[in-house]
Amino acid sequence: MDWLEFAVQVDPEAVEAVSELFAGVGYNQGVVIEEAVVPHPDEDYHVDPAAPVSVRTYLPVGADAEAARQRVAAALWHLGQLRPVGPLVVRPMREEDWADAWKSHYQTQRIGRRLTIKPSWLEYTPAPDELIIELDPGMAFGTGLHPTTRLCLRALEDFVTPAMTQILDLGTGSAILAIGAARLGGPDLRVWALDVDPVAVAVAAENVARNGLADQIAVDAGSLDPAVPPPRQYDLIVANILARVIIDLAPALAAVLVPGGVVITSGILAERGDEVSVALTAAGLRVTERRADGDWLAIIAMSNER
Repeated sequence: MDWLEFAVQVDPEAVEAVSELFAGVGYNQGVVIEEAVVPHPDEDYHVDPAAPVSVRTYLPVGADAEAARQRVAAALWHLGQLRPVGPLVVRPMREEDWADAWKSHYQTQRIGRRLTIKPSWLEYTPAPDELIIELDPGMAFGTGLHPTTRLCLRALEDFVTPAMTQILDLGTGSAILAIGAARLGGPDLRVWALDVDPVAVAVAAENVARNGLADQIAVDAGSLDPAVPPPRQYDLIVANILARVIIDLAPALAAVLVPGGVVITSGILAERGDEVSVALTAAGLRVTERRADGDWLAIIAMSNER
């Protein structure tokens, strides 16, 4: 299969709107957001919040591709009347080039207090306190650069405990969150990583094996089905997906949490935070916290103790 890459440089204030636009045409609604990174001599980095942001998506070449290009170009032109938006750049890519296109945008990065993401093709010597997630996202989404992934990883650092035995990663993508949870948990922890996209499932399984965690993390295709009793209940669920999916699945999320269990939800634009909170509350969960990174939210909720 051949692919097209849609890319545009935009003002940081326009990232949310362009991401929504690209998600409407991109494969599996996937969007890559590359913020301007300023390197440091100690191999750390920080994001320049005033610099233009690169937004990309990928879609298969086909009969609808030209219509999608015209629709996106027109929408970007209108958005450009309000905020600085560069021209839409479209380039064809072969399957193998698509898989490798991500690599030029990656670097080793420490996300929270302990978790560090290391691309599999880079050399890195970790500090004694670092927990390494070795990642090759391939054609799946989930790199650690997106604000929602950072929000989830930092929340996992706060909520995963050695006593936990069951965690669910819903919409696992590259398995970055499942691997992070396993690194943070104790030896008895088991993580179930689910995704509806078969490409993501394959990439996630490869990353789990690459990190030596195949005994702790099971990767499967699928999602929660409110009509089907769950095979087990979970101490913690992390769901970095879309606001509308979280809203639809809120009752199922509540049903599979142990008493006192935690659910970390993200992939939520700030303007939809209230909708997600209402849905989680209506499902019987107690919303305890909101965390923001730019225009994105993580909403954390707990089930009631019995």
